[in-house]
Amino acid sequence: IIPLTGREHNPDERMTPEPLLSGYSSDTIGPLERWMRRMWGLPTGQGLWAEHPSVVRPGLIFGKSFGRRAPGFVKRGVMHETATWEEADREKGSGLDGGSVSKRIGGYREFEKRRGYDLRLHRFDMRQQMRLQFAEGRDDALRSVSLGEDLWHILTVDMSLPRLLMLEIYTEFFFILIGALLLTLVASAEGANLDSKLFGEKLLLSFTTVRISTDSVYGWEEKTPSSKPEIIVLALLGWFHWLLLSVAGAIIVTRALKPLQQVAFAPDAIMNDSEISVRLITLRPSVLLYDVHVYMKLIAAFKDPETGNYVAALRPIEIAHTKGHYGLFKHFPMTVKHDVTAPDSPLRETTIDHIMLLEVTVTATDNNGNPVFAAANYMPPNSHIVNSSCFHGAYGEKKLYPRLLRGRWRDQMRPFKEANTGAPFKATDMPLYVYNMDNFHVIELEQKPDSDDSPV
Repeated sequence: IIPLTGREHNPDERMTPEPLLSGYSSDTIGPLERWMRRMWGLPTGQGLWAEHPSVVRPGLIFGKSFGRRAPGFVKRGVMHETATWEEADREKGSGLDGGSVSKRIGGYREFEKRRGYDLRLHRFDMRQQMRLQFAEGRDDALRSVSLGEDLWHILTVDMSLPRLLMLEIYTEFFFILIGALLLTLVASAEGANLDSKLFGEKLLLSFTTVRISTDSVYGWEEKTPSSKPEIIVLALLGWFHWLLLSVAGAIIVTRALKPLQQVAFAPDAIMNDSEISVRLITLRPSVLLYDVHVYMKLIAAFKDPETGNYVAALRPIEIAHTKGHYGLFKHFPMTVKHDVTAPDSPLRETTIDHIMLLEVTVTATDNNGNPVFAAANYMPPNSHIVNSSCFHGAYGEKKLYPRLLRGRWRDQMRPFKEANTGAPFKATDMPLYVYNMDNFHVIELEQKPDSDDSPV
């Protein structure tokens, strides 16, 4: 490998992860989560590739180290190494939304720079979208087909896992306490002295019905055989515990079989005079997606040919070239586009300024045969929904909402070349290309050519 920064590179030199941490990554991924990811073999690498991944040398403590990564920036397909990320930002820009349109105020948070690609944004947004409309009427309880199904849905879908586990623990202890009270009353009816010692003994006896205790509760000393009423109470307690564990096991299995999220969207989408474009990526390198269908729908005000008035409507828009059907998605960023200039484009019936919402959905099957679903919404900063006080209150400073911005994507892909020089790189193994995830979300904003209105 040739020198990267004008200094001789020592093959035994190690660059620890700490100097590579950007402010965003250290805020988002804590040290404990990073350690857990490293222990499980999940990706924790940081920086741009200054060496090809096929360059192998002994690791810091054990294992192997594959190539070297460092802070830097990419210019004309060549990686240029810097000492810090701050220096890289000064050389190439902040790695966030750019452009020279800040002379206008624009729509709500239109020109706010997004700190990194937030792949969890659309989960948060979907939860907010579910709260967009609330029902009213004489009786909300009528909006149900089955109480049992509603409760099962809460347990298997709506309730968080920590709450579910706490509910199971509380229910177990409730059964143990009720059993102890019943056993105490039975013993008292049979002539035993009703005192705290009796209740303590029956509490331990009730605890044994959970089937997770041991003989050490009583040891191997002789004990008076249980009476018939006590045996009946113990049998009922054991049966109820078994039933509770069976239901809990069924809930856990049902939740475990829920498909994992395999696709993530870029936090913003773009629109310009030629296209509407959305970026997405599969989350895990070991997952391939087959028979992928991508759908786009647009909520906008379309001009009524009879009255000349604009009427809000939902229209599907066709994906260019493939009509939204792809045979295979691999683990690298994909860009799906709608041709605004196509003769059948609904956007020929409206204007960019009348768009309210862009909906994108993906359905597929992964290489393990599991179904894959993903969805995202994008909103122009000047739409009436985004500029409502309710919307501002729901998002506030928590998240920067998914925006539909006028601009173009920044390039992500580059072939491997020698760092700083761009000389051809002769690698001994894959990969052939790399993609820069720091540019996954970056949009170069465009000024609308004919006015100073919002660029969307």
